[in-house]
Amino acid sequence: CQTCHMGFDHPQWEMYSSSKHGVRYLLKQSGVLPASVAAPTCQTCHMQEGNHEVRTAWGFLAVRLPLPEDKRWAEDRVTILKGLGVLDPEGKPTARLEIVKQAQVARLTQEDWQKERDKMLRTCAQCHSENFARAELEKGDRMIREADRLMAEAIRTVAELYRDGILQKPANYAYAYPDLLTFHDAPTPIETKLHEMHLEYRMRAFQGTFHANPDYALWYGWAAMQRTLTEIKHMAQELREKHRK
Repeated sequence: CQTCHMGFDHPQWEMYSSSKHGVRYLLKQSGVLPASVAAPTCQTCHMQEGNHEVRTAWGFLAVRLPLPEDKRWAEDRVTILKGLGVLDPEGKPTARLEIVKQAQVARLTQEDWQKERDKMLRTCAQCHSENFARAELEKGDRMIREADRLMAEAIRTVAELYRDGILQKPANYAYAYPDLLTFHDAPTPIETKLHEMHLEYRMRAFQGTFHANPDYALWYGWAAMQRTLTEIKHMAQELREKHRK
């Protein structure tokens, strides 16, 4: 698994191998712990059927439908969906949403989300009580909510630069709005920061939580998002001041 599931956008091996799960497995593998102890691997938790159908409740990018009842979180998620280009700046569905549906990249109904959550709970119950497992997974849900708050503020900061004519719409953009899926080809330095915040730090915040690795979740994830948001707001202010001259 390590060959692909590591590095910049999804350091899942690094998270797992330094978590309690991973450490127990490595100790078991080296003979420090007996062969009879529980020590889950990637396959235990994600390949229950013996194939590479590694779908999760929150999907790869931790976005889903329907929108949450929490009004602020719902607004933040809409902003992120706009940044991903599956909603246009007015909040209307785009052709990208159809691609997401066809590829099943995200869970788009409560039933589909709950199906995957229940599947994971059954897996966790092999070693943990259901109450403990549910509480741990809900920590991940809450981390996504907090990460979305920071991410949405950063997207809005850059979107306002487009709105006010400080950033010009690139020829290959459908809208005058930041596009997170340009990845490292982002057209401006501030949008490169936005890309890093989304694909590097937000991923680490929520995936670190779900992989029971608090150091990744906090320092490599949420704290790095907070730092990058500060940088983006400062860069936006500098661009506004330069535009006024």
